[in-house]
Amino acid sequence: MPRVIDHDARRDEIAEAAWQVIARDGFDRLTMRNIAAEAGFTHSAFARYFPDKESLLTAAFLRTRNLADQSIEEMTAGKHGLEALHSLCLAVLPFGEDGSRHARVALAFWNHAAQNESFWFTQREHARRWRARILRFLEEAEDAGELAPGVDLTTASDEIAAANMGWQTLRLLMPEFATDQRMRASLDSLLASISREGSGA
Repeated sequence: MPRVIDHDARRDEIAEAAWQVIARDGFDRLTMRNIAAEAGFTHSAFARYFPDKESLLTAAFLRTRNLADQSIEEMTAGKHGLEALHSLCLAVLPFGEDGSRHARVALAFWNHAAQNESFWFTQREHARRWRARILRFLEEAEDAGELAPGVDLTTASDEIAAANMGWQTLRLLMPEFATDQRMRASLDSLLASISREGSGA
């Protein structure tokens, strides 16, 4: 009786292999041959799942984003306003050695998006949903009276998104400054600056 193959699981394995190659060796070493070796398949064995490198990159990116979204959902479950926003940021900041690897992959995807229009649209759509979630938590905080008077929600969401993305770059290029302790302190300071309690209002 022929062995039943879980094709969805196989696609995930290959996408994960691409992620691992980027995290370990960088984007320049991301070849179909290296991905096949990482996944333990021959090139012909996974060509049926991804006809070209671009389709595989998109799958690897979407898998990464889905895992990040799951982490955010878990860490923000049952929370609202500034508490939920704080947890969201903790979920996406590049803490520890694993965070450094995620930062390497994130920057590789950003660079590729700047050079590939189709991939740019894919990444931009996810970024828009992420920004919408930040704004929703800020709106909840405003409704609950948690924000300091005069806080502009759009500006606050811009600052929070920029800070979170900036730490990815610093973690990779200047890790001596992007320590876990400093990232947490910066996050706490940023959220305190817009909160009613932190501002002393």
